[in-house]
Amino acid sequence: MAFLDNSGDIILDAVLTETGRRRMAQGNFSITQFALGDDEIDYSLYNKNHPSGSAYYDLEILQTPVFEAMTQINAGINYGLLQNTNTDLLYLPTMKINELGDTGISNITTKSGVFLATDKSNDTSTSNIQGKIEASGSLQFMSGDGSGDNFVLLETGLDTGISVLPAGSQANRQNFLLANGLTEQTFFVFLDSRFFNAIVPIDRGASQLRNNGGTDGTGVDAKISLTSVLTTTSDIDIGLDNYVAYRVPTGPNQVTDNNLNTERSISVINGPRGNFSALKLVIKGGMDAEYTLYGTTGNTTYLPGSTVDFIDTTVYVQGASTGAQVQVPVRIIRLN
Repeated sequence: MAFLDNSGDIILDAVLTETGRRRMAQGNFSITQFALGDDEIDYSLYNKNHPSGSAYYDLEILQTPVFEAMTQINAGINYGLLQNTNTDLLYLPTMKINELGDTGISNITTKSGVFLATDKSNDTSTSNIQGKIEASGSLQFMSGDGSGDNFVLLETGLDTGISVLPAGSQANRQNFLLANGLTEQTFFVFLDSRFFNAIVPIDRGASQLRNNGGTDGTGVDAKISLTSVLTTTSDIDIGLDNYVAYRVPTGPNQVTDNNLNTERSISVINGPRGNFSALKLVIKGGMDAEYTLYGTTGNTTYLPGSTVDFIDTTVYVQGASTGAQVQVPVRIIRLN
């Protein structure tokens, strides 16, 4: 990866992706649409207090070096611009992974930056990787066969900050999100079909994320229920080879600012909240060749006295209405 110096003349740096080069070689290359992204931009550099006046508010942003064009389609745009015809919007929603882990529900946290999913196809009944992980007391995982309770928890909303309005009240959820069609009834989850063949989605009717009830004395009333394994894919295309899409439901995120401490302990959105959902992935069986081709085998650093194989992959999640998205890094791990 490299940067282009855009402090002087405007530069257009264009390359063809692998798909583009293949289609050009086949004689059927044609540009029919384009997409825009802002991966390089740090909007916190916008300085409305600049001493030289309004013409300089965005100077640092405009002088930020831009990425050199890359041929890999999955590296071209990680943060695409959202399309919305409402020009009155002051805030746009974001999607975040909830790793708080202390909400009383089984959302897991990352280990060294990735979520662990255990492949039990190579385990025995008396010595399995889940038992060894539990005994080590240092790793959290979700079971790759669809069983168990652990999952990855996702939230959407306006992440406006603790001291920045609008606050995370129910009224602001109505005015800023619901009234502008910025909530999600559905998430699209994109999985690499070489490693996964199903997903366990959330049960919308039996799940809730809120802090205005409960009988435990904390005011928290949160529970996540998952349904049966979903194998039906959607025809939505992310543009990545081997990736397929699953359509999963969401629930309304009802965490509010009625109790600030409780709000911060259960939600990672610091403003009006939109929706939430949960992911549990089902790993394909019999992946001996895949571990050799795409992963690492014989690793000894995870569990003393045991060797493991693992594959690193990325799960992409996107809101069906707003296009807000997040990348979920996953490590599939099994006993060697």
